[in-house]
Amino acid sequence: MHAPDSEAQVLAAGQVLTPVRILAEWTSAAGQLLPGFYTAAFDGAIDDLKDAIGLNAAWRAQHRRSTVALEARLRFLGLAWRAEQLLIESRIVDFDAKRLRIAQSLQRGAEVLATRESLAISFDLEARRACAFDTTLARQIAMVHAAQQRLAAWPWVGQAYLTVAGVTAPADP
Repeated sequence: MHAPDSEAQVLAAGQVLTPVRILAEWTSAAGQLLPGFYTAAFDGAIDDLKDAIGLNAAWRAQHRRSTVALEARLRFLGLAWRAEQLLIESRIVDFDAKRLRIAQSLQRGAEVLATRESLAISFDLEARRACAFDTTLARQIAMVHAAQQRLAAWPWVGQAYLTVAGVTAPADP
């Protein structure tokens, strides 16, 4: 993983892109990326998004605040393979004073292999409870979100993540 090129570029363009190389230890004997490592890759890209809005390790240590994930929805759409170089794009879909809703896409070129939507809260590490985002962070979040609103929409964001087409409930015996 690596941080976006510069905070200023992210604020202007809205894109938070994280290259991911699939390591051998993340894969099965057949070379397929194991399910838990999709999550690890998305988590690393969330760190890049946090860096882009100013919620980096130094800020977290100084202010004793971070974020905590409340929910994550992962969709598997294709397989990733050992030694592949892929890309994760991370976007702020929505936010308020305490929450961030984030969407991410793991891609091989134009092919989407997996997506994740997550909800995180701002968290005071000392008090061990949710808190409002610092005003500077809130401004950065708003600027990145506004820039990302100019990007092409992802049609899968906000859709049901578990559906079974054509299935009806069984009749009572």
